[in-house]
Amino acid sequence: MIKIQTPSQNKQSETLDKIIDRVLNQILGQEATHIIYNYLENNYSIQRHEIAEKLDSFNQALENYLGSGAVVIEKVILKNLELGGVEEIKDLDLAERQRLMKLA
Repeated sequence: MIKIQTPSQNKQSETLDKIIDRVLNQILGQEATHIIYNYLENNYSIQRHEIAEKLDSFNQALENYLGSGAVVIEKVILKNLELGGVEEIKDLDLAERQRLMKLA
């Protein structure tokens, strides 16, 4: 099944992907973040640019790989969404924010 996204949805996905990437790099560092991306791709068929579209699978992958450490990353992602700045938050509609709240 091919999923077609509107320009608005593409921008929201890009914004979420950037936030997630920034948080992973802040907490784990560049090398460990790269390892996480490889794990996601090899074990969950999630590419870096697809994380926002596959949040449930991303959440499950983090929990499987990092165990209880995933909670810290998930909470920092949410905090970045809440406090990350007007530019990032204004691009997210309510449905996207609610989907992200499932991470916590």
